[in-house]
Amino acid sequence: MGDGGVRKPPTRPQALAAARPVAAPDPTPPIEGVRGGSSPPAGAGQSPAYIGLLFIVFLLALWECLARAGVLAPGAVPPASRVAAALWELAASGEVFAEIGRTAGRAVAGFALGGLAGVLLGFGCGVFPGFGRAVGTTAEFLRPMPSVALIPIGILFLGLGFGLCVAVAAFACCWPAYVAARAGAGAAGPELRDTARAYGLGRTESIVFVLAPAALPQIFAGLRTGLAVAVAVAVTTEMAAAPNGLGSFILEASMAGRPERMYAGIVAVGALGAALNALFLALRRRTLVWLPGTGRP
Repeated sequence: MGDGGVRKPPTRPQALAAARPVAAPDPTPPIEGVRGGSSPPAGAGQSPAYIGLLFIVFLLALWECLARAGVLAPGAVPPASRVAAALWELAASGEVFAEIGRTAGRAVAGFALGGLAGVLLGFGCGVFPGFGRAVGTTAEFLRPMPSVALIPIGILFLGLGFGLCVAVAAFACCWPAYVAARAGAGAAGPELRDTARAYGLGRTESIVFVLAPAALPQIFAGLRTGLAVAVAVAVTTEMAAAPNGLGSFILEASMAGRPERMYAGIVAVGALGAALNALFLALRRRTLVWLPGTGRP
């Protein structure tokens, strides 16, 4: 209260702090027997990490046994030990790392371009209804289009190789980011919007300090999906129109009748996807520090 009992208007930092989105309270009711109804300890109810590793070991052992028993097609599915030996040989020679690097470069470049385009387009459609009505029909026409159907068109304009793989991957991963960003633009409820108006935030400040932070969790979810799509589409495009990369390596091994190298390439694709996902989750944790549970996948 100021002199004469007149309340002073809030300062701009106070306004921004009040308008900043906060996490909703945990709706979980108190647990009986826990003092003060407090939440269970962090990590309670979550499976230890080694259980996932044990399951992988179980699958590999099952694969090995079924392949050696002849249950699986001998010429198509070699034992897991032969695939591991081929992967070790490829790693020792550096060949697999070179192919991983090429595929990773194409996938990440496509993800960066497509993800940025999808976020900007989707967030713009969500924040500005007129813009959303103008481009929404076109976006919904392009969104279900299979990205591999664009490979022949891309070859005409970009030729074979890096540019084509990046363009097709960018088109594919744009749409998960678009859908998530458009939905996230409406994540700021009426309370936050009313608070921003009450504290005198302008249109631009409301978008930057209220709507964008509220949309970030959904945007990151869409980008995470888009990253996996970018890897898959980059590998697929390499199979069709690239002289190298994991996709080309897998196809050549299959056509040469060397299934152990083919499966080694498939394992390398999975390892690449898992590594990129781990890096993305680390970035998400550092960005959404205000959001509870960002450490969980």
